[in-house]
Amino acid sequence: MSQANITRLREEIATCTRLLVMTGVMDFSGHVSARIPGTDRILIQPRDTSRAALTANDILVVDLAGKVLEGEAPAPGETALHTEVYKARPDAAAVCHGHPNISTIFSVVDRPLLSVRNFAYRFMDGVPVHSDTTHIRTTEQGRALAKTLGAHRVCLLRAHGTALVAPSMQELFMDCLDFEENARTLLCAAALGPLLPLTQKEKEELRTSYGRSDYRAAKVWEHYLHKGRLAGAL
Repeated sequence: MSQANITRLREEIATCTRLLVMTGVMDFSGHVSARIPGTDRILIQPRDTSRAALTANDILVVDLAGKVLEGEAPAPGETALHTEVYKARPDAAAVCHGHPNISTIFSVVDRPLLSVRNFAYRFMDGVPVHSDTTHIRTTEQGRALAKTLGAHRVCLLRAHGTALVAPSMQELFMDCLDFEENARTLLCAAALGPLLPLTQKEKEELRTSYGRSDYRAAKVWEHYLHKGRLAGAL
C-alpha cells in the first residue's frame, strides 16, 4: 500500500474518532483501528492521547502480536481486541471498541437488542453478548471475543461496551451511529408498549431498498465532516 494511502487511513482514524466523541458514541476511552491492506499490521491510536484531540500524526503502527512498530506512545491496553478480530475476520478493514451508553445497557438485561429502525436491518442476524466483563488485554481474551463476534457486524461486551467491524472506515462510523440510535429507539419504544421489531420479510425488503443506496455511508460521513467542522471538533 502506498504511503499516501496509509496517510489517508491515519487521517480517517483520527477523523472517525473525533466525530464519535462529538456524537457521544465514544468518550475518553475506546479506540478505532484500521488494517493496512496486504500486511499483518494495523493502525491504532495511542493509549493516552485524548480521543477529542487525536491527529493522524498520533497514530501508531502495530503488528498482529500487538508490538508497536512505529510511534513512541504505548498502544491501548485492549489492542488484543483489535488484533485478534483482524486475525479471525479477513473481511474486517476497520474495528471500533467503544462504550456507548444506551447499547451497553442491553448487555446487562435479559432482553435482546432487537432491530426496530429500518437501517438496523443490518444487525438482524443477532447481537451476541461476550461474557467477559474485564478489559480485553490478552491474546486469549481477544481470541475469545473474536469467537463471540463470529461473523456478526457487532457484539456487546457484558457491562462494558461494544465491538464493531466493517469493510471501510466510513461504514464503521455509520454503523457505530446506527447501532446506538437503534438501541436508543428500542429503549424508548419499550416504555410505550408492546414492541414491533422488524420482521424477516421487512429485512429482505430493506436489504433491497438500501442496496439502491450504497452511497449512504459516504453521505453520512460527508454530513458529519461538515457538522464536525462547524462544531470545531475537526
